[in-house]
Amino acid sequence: MLKTGTLVGAGRWPSQTAHPDLWQKPIAGQVIDFCDVRAWANSIYFPTDNPHPGDVMGMALKLREQGILDGLTPVCWDFVTHQRVMWEKTAQLRPYAEDVSLWRACKALRIDEIRHPRRRKPRDIGEFLPEDMQHLAMQQLIPALH
Repeated sequence: MLKTGTLVGAGRWPSQTAHPDLWQKPIAGQVIDFCDVRAWANSIYFPTDNPHPGDVMGMALKLREQGILDGLTPVCWDFVTHQRVMWEKTAQLRPYAEDVSLWRACKALRIDEIRHPRRRKPRDIGEFLPEDMQHLAMQQLIPALH
């Protein structure tokens, strides 16, 4: 369970299919409360831009009690030009600092692959991660780069 207000990432890396020099920093999101009106606006439950907070709270608590919201977290993503709230699988989210470290490591790995195209044995992502982030190399949360 992530606390409300936590900055998170989910491997949303703009331009990751381009040359690594063109990669933009990962998209950051902020966890919001599951009863937040923004999480429910323009949904199948509330097809309006600004639903009544009391109605939202009642519906959110009902769905939570039924277990429909288990494993889901509402996140307000900042796409620079606009913000958008999306419900994400909690297991796919990680602290934003980890997302940035993993992005830097993947970028360095991809640049290394480009500079050394004839290397027979590919290098491990862990070689490019800081010591305190080595656990990320073990996880299967690295976005596809090719």
